[in-house]
Amino acid sequence: MTRSLCFFLLTFIVRSALAETTGVPASVSQVQTEIVNGQIVRIVQYNMEINPIIQFEILSRPDFEPIQALTVGELPYGPETLSLRDSSGAFVEKVTVEDTHISIVFEYFFIEGHSALLECQLPVSGKHFGPFQCGKK
Repeated sequence: MTRSLCFFLLTFIVRSALAETTGVPASVSQVQTEIVNGQIVRIVQYNMEINPIIQFEILSRPDFEPIQALTVGELPYGPETLSLRDSSGAFVEKVTVEDTHISIVFEYFFIEGHSALLECQLPVSGKHFGPFQCGKK
């Protein structure tokens, strides 16, 4: 009887531990928090082969609640817009935090077969993001 009760409790504890999650989806490859232009900004990079997006959030102080969020799934490139989902592949090569903006370098593979390095900038002004702009690196 005691042995059965111990087995039952142990099974319950193991199932409870396995059911706990971190709250971070498996498709997230990296999360970083930076100070940009005096604001706390969280940058969430997803595995671009599973979920080709990158998210930015300006967080409040002291409770770190999102004030503004921006999800990028397309790159504005001159007169056209390049979809991360509709490419042969798009990968974040580098993220750099400057005083007033975030700079991201993407390697974008076109369906036609060639690729390009695109440098994008996201300004942070007050508690808002500026326009997300990209150009060829």
